Amino acid sequence: MGWIDLSIFCVYLLAMLGVGVYFLRKNKNTDDYFVGGRKLSSIHIGLSVVATDVGGGFSIGLGGLGFTMGLSGSWLLFTGLLGAWLSGVLLIPKVSGLARRKGFLSFPQYLEYVFDKRVALIAGLISAIGYLGFTSSQILAGAKLASSTFDGLSIDKALLIMGTIAIVYTVLGGLKAVIYTDTVQWIILMAGLIFVGLPFAYTSIGGYEAISATLPA
Repeated sequence: MGWIDLSIFCVYLLAMLGVGVYFLRKNKNTDDYFVGGRKLSSIHIGLSVVATDVGGGFSIGLGGLGFTMGLSGSWLLFTGLLGAWLSGVLLIPKVSGLARRKGFLSFPQYLEYVFDKRVALIAGLISAIGYLGFTSSQILAGAKLASSTFDGLSIDKALLIMGTIAIVYTVLGGLKAVIYTDTVQWIILMAGLIFVGLPFAYTSIGGYEAISATLPA
C-alpha cells in the first residue's frame, strides 16, 4: 500500500480521536457523558447498534462462516436480528421510559430498581464478561485487516493502536462519542462493501457465469 492509503488510514483514526475531544468539551454533566443527555435521535442510536453488531466480527466472521457452512450459517444472523427486534419493540420502550423518570444511567440500575442489588451485580458481571469478548473480537478483526493491508505493521502493533484509540475517544467523549463514531463507521463500512467490496469480488470470481458453474443447483 502507498502513502495515500496510509494517509487515509491515519486521518480516519485521528478523526475518531477528534470526535472524542469534541464531545469532551461539549459534555456538561453526567447525563451528557453516560446517556448522551437523553436527547440522541433514534436514527443515530439505530446506526450505532447496527455498526456495533455488523463490525469486523460480523462482516468478516459471518462471511467465513457462510463459506464453511453454507446457507445454514445465516441462522446465526437471523436469530440475532430476531432478538434485536424483540428488544427494540418490547423491552427498550418500557425500560427507557422508566429510566428517564428515575434518572438511570445503566441497565443494571434498572434491574436493581425492579429486583435488588444482587441481580444488578450479576447482570453487570455478565455484561462485562460478554462484552469483553465481543469487543475484543471486533478490535482483533480490525487489527487483522490493518496488518494484512499495510506492510510492516504487525498484528500486535495494530491491536495496540486501534485498541488505544477506541478506548481514548470513548473515555474522552462518553456515549455521544461512541454513537457518532459508530454512525460514521457504519456509513464507511456499507459504502465500502456495496461500492467496492462486492463489485470487486463479483468481477474477480468471474461474474454470474462463474457463480452458476461453480455452485450446486
